[in-house]
Amino acid sequence: MKTYRLVDSGHLRTPEIKAAFRSTERHRFLPGVDLQDACVDDAVAIKHDETGAMISCISAPSVVATQLEQLGAQPGHKILEAGAGTGYNAALLGRLVAPDGNVWTVDVDQDLVTGARENLGQAEATNVTVVLGDGATGLAQHAPYDRVQFTVGAGDIPPTILDQLAPGGRLIIPMRIRGSISRSFAFERDGETWTTVSTEMMTFVPLRKGVCNDIRTMVDMAGEGNVRLETYSEQKVDREAIRTALDYSPAEIYTSVKFRKGDSYEWLYLYLAYVLPNGLSRMPGSGPGLIPNFGWGSMAALDNDTLAYLTKREGEDEQGVFWQIGVIGHGPRAAELADQVATAIGEWDQSWGNAAPAPVFRMAVGDSRDQLQGSDPRFVIYKTHSRLVVDWPRTN
Repeated sequence: MKTYRLVDSGHLRTPEIKAAFRSTERHRFLPGVDLQDACVDDAVAIKHDETGAMISCISAPSVVATQLEQLGAQPGHKILEAGAGTGYNAALLGRLVAPDGNVWTVDVDQDLVTGARENLGQAEATNVTVVLGDGATGLAQHAPYDRVQFTVGAGDIPPTILDQLAPGGRLIIPMRIRGSISRSFAFERDGETWTTVSTEMMTFVPLRKGVCNDIRTMVDMAGEGNVRLETYSEQKVDREAIRTALDYSPAEIYTSVKFRKGDSYEWLYLYLAYVLPNGLSRMPGSGPGLIPNFGWGSMAALDNDTLAYLTKREGEDEQGVFWQIGVIGHGPRAAELADQVATAIGEWDQSWGNAAPAPVFRMAVGDSRDQLQGSDPRFVIYKTHSRLVVDWPRTN
């Protein structure tokens, strides 16, 4: 992808990061991949598991740029990256911290480590070291680090990583909130707890083969079509029973909430991730009778053996074209779950909506977790290692 397009889109803003992008050719980190495919703004898979699911990739250029803007790497910094992949992001980091800074990048598979070393060697990235290991444990022998960046998704905060950050250091980590809803968090220490200086809606291939594994199970739905459900271990889902949910007659509810061109779903998704017991899950694919929200599919709420997915229908009023947000339920309790989701969408629109100020997240691990409280108990997520609170001012 041409650098100027990332500048025009607002993904690239900092002069030093723009220069790193211009001097680091992405396609050279994808040997054997068609040049045109290597240059589009999309992720490119570099490894799949035995089921064919992608387990490692090179992220889309816009995603790479966004995370680097969050990171704020400076010359002379020591940086730890969890998720070496092809080595492309590490090469960019190496340029940003040169001439005196150093980068260590970690991956769990020897073949990925070998490939990243070869790519970085050809790029003459002499200040980057590739290490075989679990990025979630860090590399204590080279700590403290000025920055730690995860280019893989996590379901929780690995506590040992925080101990390896230097005073004033920053952690960039794409962490799932609940279900499939994830954000890239830029955390800095705030006393005994941590506060975000930036968050961006972003999803990565999950951590695996170590501590803080983020276990994702894809459920292939029964019947015609190619619909799948993305589920995670903390969700209360009967994965066998829900396979046949789409065989049940739909329960359809349309809210009074209207989205117009340019409106973002990220804050609605975030709200539903907090207030619904299982959050939201990605439901990619299509099938007879389904009315997905997007071409790729929809986000869906899950409850044991029942699902309710988001949909929309087009309308027009005095302000122009709009899309009215709806919910379609399937399963034994389709009407009940669809109503629950539709009610939550209405509450979000009335009290927050896309006009609300951006939220700030606070996080703590260990004994400091009890220090974190939220004004709204629904906006507190309890994880195994951490507690995540969102402070989100209402519009009314």
